[in-house]
Amino acid sequence: MNRIYGLLLGALLMVGAAGCGTEAQLEAAEPEPFTSASEQDLSDYIITEEEEGEQEHVPYNEDWNYITTLELMRVLDGQETTSQDRNSYDDVPPEWSGVALIDARPREVFAAGHINGAVNIPDSEFDSLTDMLPEDKETMLIFYCGGLHCPLSGSSAEKAMELGYDNSYVYQEGTPAWKQAGNYFTVDESYVEEKIMESYVAREDTEPVLLIDARTYEGYFNAHIPTAVFWDDTQYDVKYTGFAPENKEAEIIVYCGGFFCHKSHELAESLLGDGYTNVKVFAGGMPAWKQAGLPVFGMESGGEEFDVSAGKVDRSVSADEFDDLVQKGSTVIDVRGESETASGMIDGAIHIPDGDIHANDPGVEEKLPDDKKDTLVIHCASGARAAGVVEKIADLGYEEVYYLNGPISISSDGSYSLD
Repeated sequence: MNRIYGLLLGALLMVGAAGCGTEAQLEAAEPEPFTSASEQDLSDYIITEEEEGEQEHVPYNEDWNYITTLELMRVLDGQETTSQDRNSYDDVPPEWSGVALIDARPREVFAAGHINGAVNIPDSEFDSLTDMLPEDKETMLIFYCGGLHCPLSGSSAEKAMELGYDNSYVYQEGTPAWKQAGNYFTVDESYVEEKIMESYVAREDTEPVLLIDARTYEGYFNAHIPTAVFWDDTQYDVKYTGFAPENKEAEIIVYCGGFFCHKSHELAESLLGDGYTNVKVFAGGMPAWKQAGLPVFGMESGGEEFDVSAGKVDRSVSADEFDDLVQKGSTVIDVRGESETASGMIDGAIHIPDGDIHANDPGVEEKLPDDKKDTLVIHCASGARAAGVVEKIADLGYEEVYYLNGPISISSDGSYSLD
């Protein structure tokens, strides 16, 4: 049952914290009792650079399964980063196969930064939120909290095992190790709202936050979160690196079109690769922001209309128009990534990742129809990536080229649904 604990114990020994030098010492230590969410000191669970050794680690429990940071990264690497069918942060991504990630920390801390795809079941509220657990008790449940000293993940995992979830694991290294391994965190709309309020922005003792909208420029122009700036994720390396903060520890929050949109996650990865250490993704994006009734800037907020394309051909099509073009036999171009197309593609579609198109790969044109008069219709998952490459395809001489301006979900049999 503790097959992975050896790796975790190695991590504990390398840390060299007081009272954690041997397994005997670990077993001798007693975890600090915790109280209700309203009485808790949340500082232990905030995602910050923690000074290990100042607090006692939770003692090893031979009845628990443990999972390390490396193991967790491998597990999540096999799951979808985004979700076509996830509607809120309370939902385990339906695309995830056989695993659920559970954040056992208080709600306010979860909102301020959690591992992407996790659901929040605070340990103090576990008994009243068991309906959030998967129906299948064979599901691998992974519980985490604020690090080696945090007792909440182990407490919740034990409660889950008592309910029959024998495949429960404790990620005891938690959020500090996850961040140290070079990963970003996900936040919700309440956290973003806090960062744009005057009570935060106007204070002298707060650090500036860079809020980035990674959707299409047309979408940004019509409606965006106040204080957000527009960055095209596909042009980061060639256009926006010079505008990134000089301070690599600056807080950066990226969002796009919702749980199904890859653009914010891809830009976050680019920023991490460039050395930024405090990157977060607002995964719910504009849909979650609007659903919460929060304010937007742009033409939409004033009830006005403006053709930001300056008269250029409108190549966007609605769901009904897309379906009509497909039924008429138009050539479908799928610009999603390899991991996305692996789960299904429209029958007869041509797969050309948008990155190849942006890179002007000469092999792109070879995959396209020889007849430049053919009608092409491009799609991704949300419409953003397709919008970003449609003009590049048109520049190759295809006049009848359009893109689906909206989400699409494709099954393994090639059937699709448009939301």
